[in-house]
Amino acid sequence: MSEREARDKLIHVAREHLPNTLINLFTAMLIWLFGALVFLPAAYRIAPGGLPLACGLILLVGFSIFVFKAFTGLRPLLESTSDVLAYEYTRRMKAKFPLQRLKTVVECLIYVVVALILYALYSPFLATIHPSLGGLVLITVILWICWMLFKAVNAVLI
Repeated sequence: MSEREARDKLIHVAREHLPNTLINLFTAMLIWLFGALVFLPAAYRIAPGGLPLACGLILLVGFSIFVFKAFTGLRPLLESTSDVLAYEYTRRMKAKFPLQRLKTVVECLIYVVVALILYALYSPFLATIHPSLGGLVLITVILWICWMLFKAVNAVLI
């Protein structure tokens, strides 16, 4: 695949997936904003016992539905973007390793950034369910990030 083909693929994927992905992401963002900044603090003030748990679960499910809907379009967008970024990097920096390996590295780095953002967004909802749940998910995310970084380093060195 040439650089021009990668850019054309990104344009095609963006036209196909970007509208629905943005709608789902903006809906998830609104749920997060109202949930984390309005409903959860209000629930803690009204009834600190059981109401924040119920509110947190409802918000977690609603937020997750729209995030997972967005993933169906976000994944091809991220893959196409990593292709274009890899071509751009090789054009500007004259990389010493093959393009396919560079694509793997860029894709892994993009996924790591997305995982960190998602964990930061999920953490208020996880904390309302149980304080240690956020820590358990963080351990899982860190292990997954280590695996992705290992995969990226492995693609460069081997």
